[in-house]
Amino acid sequence: RAAQAVELDLPAHRGRVPVEMMGGQPFPPIGELPYLLTLPGYGFYWFRLAADVPAPQWHVERLAPQELPVLVLFDGFNSLFRERVVPWRIGMADKTREQFETTILPWFLQQQRWFADKGERVERVHVIDDAALEHDGRSWLLTMNEVVGSPRAGRYFLPLGLVWEEKEEERLRALAPAQLAKARQQAQVGGLVDAVGDERFCEAMVRAIGTAREIAAHDGVVRFRPTAAFAAIVGTLPPKPLPVRVLAMSSNSAALLAERLFLKVYRRMRAGMNPELEVGRYLTDVAKFEHCVPVAGSVDYVARDGEVTTLALLQRFTPNQGDAWEFTVEYLGRHLEAGAASATPEVAEAHGAYLTLVRRLGERTAQLHGALCLTTGDAAFDPEPLTAADVQQWTLQVRSDTELTLRMLEERAETLAPALQMQARRLLDASPRLIEHVERLAHTPAVGRKTRIHGDYHLGQVLVTLNDFVIIDFEGEPTRPLAERRRKQSALRDVAGMLRSFNYARHAALLHVGHTPEQAERLAPRARAWEDEVRGAFLQAYRAAAVHAGVFSDGAQFDAARALLELFELEKALYELRYEMQSRPDWMAVPLAGIAALAGLSIDG
Repeated sequence: RAAQAVELDLPAHRGRVPVEMMGGQPFPPIGELPYLLTLPGYGFYWFRLAADVPAPQWHVERLAPQELPVLVLFDGFNSLFRERVVPWRIGMADKTREQFETTILPWFLQQQRWFADKGERVERVHVIDDAALEHDGRSWLLTMNEVVGSPRAGRYFLPLGLVWEEKEEERLRALAPAQLAKARQQAQVGGLVDAVGDERFCEAMVRAIGTAREIAAHDGVVRFRPTAAFAAIVGTLPPKPLPVRVLAMSSNSAALLAERLFLKVYRRMRAGMNPELEVGRYLTDVAKFEHCVPVAGSVDYVARDGEVTTLALLQRFTPNQGDAWEFTVEYLGRHLEAGAASATPEVAEAHGAYLTLVRRLGERTAQLHGALCLTTGDAAFDPEPLTAADVQQWTLQVRSDTELTLRMLEERAETLAPALQMQARRLLDASPRLIEHVERLAHTPAVGRKTRIHGDYHLGQVLVTLNDFVIIDFEGEPTRPLAERRRKQSALRDVAGMLRSFNYARHAALLHVGHTPEQAERLAPRARAWEDEVRGAFLQAYRAAAVHAGVFSDGAQFDAARALLELFELEKALYELRYEMQSRPDWMAVPLAGIAALAGLSIDG
């Protein structure tokens, strides 16, 4: 009759995400400690312990490890550099640097979501360059690090801070989840921390951007640059630092400053012009596109040879109701639940309000492409004619992707669950027809223009803002080289990405609601009908708005490009299948069905 708390010891299920069966909501993942739950009187939870569902986006692992190494310092950060200490302390500096690079940094990087080689042995992490950021009597070390001994060795940006317990006990406690090591210097005890979650560090970054500071590094310079919109976006900063909340991201880190500013830190260092900065600055300062997050400034590392690497991006925070992926999956889940409880067939116009939003999304997508096809005299953005050679090249790439994907599927087919194995075998048996279909698409007419595009467009890249949308994250697909992400493409690639995202949303909602195979089979026609309606509404709205925005000369030109859209959808589905084979085999059925549908094949029976 009364509320009760319980701690469940679930070591066998570590890493799995409890999904509440009634509402389909993911709970924080099971970790090392007992799982804590609180139940109201007469209450209960019914969970599926899922291996195929990500942790909630808001979840951040907050527990500091029980035992951290102790880094003994004698001169602050200078203790790590033999060239910055007096001669009789060089040996001590070498020993401190050895511990830092072989023990502390490798362990810390491997615990982070943004580290690319989790699970791989890292022998050493070299500090290849550094710079000191100072503000208001405090100092932070901006380190550029290179991983040694990892199959995919890369470079990572890590800003570091020292916090001393005697002076700032509360601040040290708040930064405990970001702690790399305990720190000791003479009588002082404290912690070495990742500075991204430190409100004082974030304030120093914002102020350095606003004043266009340049800080000398050992082999280069760290350059802070505001955009023309900096003053309008940032305004006047208060005397005290803005409170900071660290947001969980898979490949980068982000700090939200008082729901006013958004500081995105690029952990993986990639030399070259960052597409998110480049496109964001263009949309903010040149095209004045209102439905993206405006950029206030950036931080770059410029090496001695002139090579530029973007370290951070400062943007205005846009209040929102979450991303369109969560909104869509929750909406469709509610619709399917209502269908499961109803014996009556689905009525026409059942999705009226949602389809209105989808049409708005189609319009905003076309308006984005219209902003990106303006002629401004900037060679990086001015549109170019789309040629038959482009179509031929894209078709050859999809043909190569098809052959690669089929080879991977053949290699893994025997390891799949029976139902998936049957679908895989049917697709492999139909591979000649699939390749013939790709070759037919080679005769697609070259219509439209090549422009810069979003490059990784899906429902998760769109924020819901009341009854409208804001498009975010112009970084492109993180696995592709920067030069490829900056290449001009057909805007239909973005359209194809959104259409595939609708398909994934259909399956995700069905997975959450269809608790038994029989129930999922009964609800599948409703989910398929929803996707058909949504695709039609999105494309219809996009077509009209794209013509109005000058992306296509008229509706007939867009209609002539539909085969090219089909080619890009197939390319995306092939990419998805390769990804799922390597990362989430339980989700392979989604791209398998998508590839079959796009090629006019039947693999279900």
